Amino acid sequence: MAKRKYRILAALLALTVIAGGVPAASAAAVDGDVLAVAEADFEALQNDSTVNYKTVGVNKDITIKAAAKGGSGNYTYAYYYKKQSATKWNMMKNFSTTSSFKKNFSTTGTYDICVKVKDSTGTIEKKYFTVKVNPELTCKAKTSSKSITLGQTVTLQGAAAGGSGGYKYSYLYRIGGKGSWKTLKSFSTTASLKFTPAEEGDYEICIKTKDSYGTIAKLYFDLAVRELKNHSSLSADSVKEGGKVTLKGAASGGNGTYSYGYYVQSPGLSNWQTLKDFSTAKSYSFKPSKVGTYNVCIKVKDSTGTIVKKYMALEVIAKTAAEKITDSIIKSDMTSLEKVKAIHDWLVNNVEYDTEGYASGNISQESHTAEGLFKNRKAVCDGYANAFQQMAAYAGFEVIIVGGVGINSEGIEESHAWNQIKVDGKWYNIDVTWDDPVSDDGSNNLRYMYFLVPDSIIDIDHTSDEGEVRYPCNTPQPKELFAEVLEDDIENNDDYVLCKTDDDVRNATKDFIGKGIATFTVIYKISDFERNGVKGEETVGYIQNIAIYAQNRYNCVKTEYMEWKFDGYMQMTMTFMNAPTR
Repeated sequence: MAKRKYRILAALLALTVIAGGVPAASAAAVDGDVLAVAEADFEALQNDSTVNYKTVGVNKDITIKAAAKGGSGNYTYAYYYKKQSATKWNMMKNFSTTSSFKKNFSTTGTYDICVKVKDSTGTIEKKYFTVKVNPELTCKAKTSSKSITLGQTVTLQGAAAGGSGGYKYSYLYRIGGKGSWKTLKSFSTTASLKFTPAEEGDYEICIKTKDSYGTIAKLYFDLAVRELKNHSSLSADSVKEGGKVTLKGAASGGNGTYSYGYYVQSPGLSNWQTLKDFSTAKSYSFKPSKVGTYNVCIKVKDSTGTIVKKYMALEVIAKTAAEKITDSIIKSDMTSLEKVKAIHDWLVNNVEYDTEGYASGNISQESHTAEGLFKNRKAVCDGYANAFQQMAAYAGFEVIIVGGVGINSEGIEESHAWNQIKVDGKWYNIDVTWDDPVSDDGSNNLRYMYFLVPDSIIDIDHTSDEGEVRYPCNTPQPKELFAEVLEDDIENNDDYVLCKTDDDVRNATKDFIGKGIATFTVIYKISDFERNGVKGEETVGYIQNIAIYAQNRYNCVKTEYMEWKFDGYMQMTMTFMNAPTR
């Protein structure tokens, strides 16, 4: 406000002189230049009042400070307010020397405030303010996620409403709801903050909002931080050549749904082959094509896109000769008995006994081993037994080797080896060597005399060494697959003859005696002769009578009979008088 100049009236000056304030000589100068001395500059009354907040929340005090200058001094102040939409002013405090006044508003809206200043002359100056009253300060913060994978970043978003504005934000956290809070960032105008947790756990996040008034509002958030772990595996660390291995995807932690990728690096190659890219498939079967070490990688990815890899080594082992041969003869639809028979038959039909080494007493070491058998197709008993064990074990059977002695065809004991095998839950004896008899003409013989037989049969001419591991075998030889084979075996044996009919007995008797053999054995199946009304052991006399009738000029002086090795068969040894000699 511009300064105003006031001229002091001569009368007022005169009063001053009369009062003795100014000498007469001075009074005479009023009309001259001296009058200028009587002029004085005075500043008009000025209202310099202030309010500390133009925006504030409900129920928050604002401070109104009244101030003035100029005028005649001795100021007094009055305070008024009204809602801006109203016409009537409300007095907060009438004129007094109170120069500071606090006011808060309980409802939101825009308010007008008026401060009046009055000096000692009664001059009044007004000053108006507008104050916006907002709702209570509230924190509107949020986080970008409630659950993340370790290594990922979550965005903390500061936001607020109400209050006095001028917001600032602070970000804090703690793990497991325990311990002191750690400050990520103190109060600042930063309204967005990236946070990458350094460890797995259940985090508590606090975002604070502070307005210009200093009011603080806060919100708390839970944040689950889970480390994505790859628990993938292989069904086996090694696999035989031609076999399959299953790659198994497994994971824990992380977030959401897992997907898996399967990759291999072949031996000697640098590049990786994708077996199956990311999908929800939890396994993949893989058949390696090479012998050697494969590198396998299984990747796990969660719904956040986080990927964890796991590397493993897969050793592909070359098949042995035993395994390759077994694979070639065993079919998936075979029964257990058929598989054992296939292994037995291959050995008998493709391997010959090392007669040369045996006869010379100089058997090579290779003939004692399975490896030598497969290499040379020649072996002695322990070579056969070892080869059978390898092939049967590879085919899935429980099998052992039994060492001991056997009584050969000349009645001489000699060191021997054979096997025991568990088939369909039952143990049996099996002697592949003696089912591959040496023939005079070099022809290959196949028989089943010692194929899956009980102890009652094997013990006739086999004795295991003391302390040798051996399982009790009490189950009779299976007949459902081999009845005809067993009969063929009996028929082809030089020591005895199988008879099925009356004529067979007559012809066998005639043939033996005609050759000058006075003592011979006839083998017959009891059921073949029971059709004539003969029962059980009565067949012995029946067969004997047939033989004597066939050769009535000879006298049968001795008859011995006993059950044959195979259930249901009988053997009868007859000795005749007067048999011609060769």
